[in-house]
Amino acid sequence: MNDQIQREKDVHGANWSRVHDGYFVDPAVAAPLVGKIREIADRARPDMIVDLGGGNGALLSHLRASGIEPGVSLVDLDASSTQLDAARAAGFACLAGSVESFARSELGIGEGRALFVMRSVLHYFGQDGLRPVLRHLRAQVKPGEFFVHQTASFVRQQDADCLNGLYQMMRTPKWYPTTDSLRESLRGEGWGVLEAFPALPLQLKSDDLMQRYNLAEADIRQIHDRWSRDATVPETVFKVTEDDGFSAFLHYWIYVCVPVVS
Repeated sequence: MNDQIQREKDVHGANWSRVHDGYFVDPAVAAPLVGKIREIADRARPDMIVDLGGGNGALLSHLRASGIEPGVSLVDLDASSTQLDAARAAGFACLAGSVESFARSELGIGEGRALFVMRSVLHYFGQDGLRPVLRHLRAQVKPGEFFVHQTASFVRQQDADCLNGLYQMMRTPKWYPTTDSLRESLRGEGWGVLEAFPALPLQLKSDDLMQRYNLAEADIRQIHDRWSRDATVPETVFKVTEDDGFSAFLHYWIYVCVPVVS
């Protein structure tokens, strides 16, 4: 299991529904991604939709509620047994495995068509791990299939620098690219980007981050003091609160990708 995933195990399973004010289980928040996946599924007619790093099955639940074709298998691939237990209880097929090392053959899809989806996962692999995981995913996808993912990324470099600096101060290797650099990484690893558009941002309150990353009040003050002095960072990315805390914002984009055949 990825060390960072292991570190966050206390918010897995049923607890995940309460993380960040329920952002990841809110159907209104998920609607842009769910709508795009439905659109692609209606076009591509997959036999299976695989949620890569699907956690407790929240995204698959939204897809099922949206009326996805009943003949399409919904599979949750995740490295956390706690998350998979919750997804299995929700009625989904589950595969224990890591996004950066699973094999297509493990899915049991044979010659069928798959649609791969992902939500808020790529940042777990850090700056150095991004391209290797994109390369691995490309190797698992057949021509004519799609990879639809919602990934935190920023239009401006200074905004990405702020969040990356914040996460470094929280002692986590998570890393966020710019939208341009992510496009470049995708293209460099054999993906064509057909479409990219923004999704709703995620508000990260300092109190929630203290709990999720086991931070002390001194850590929060240090982050508060460091980024409140940076006039180049807008309040849509980082803002201080009256209690000497802060809110940071992850800006998500939805990318529709296909494998490029060389």
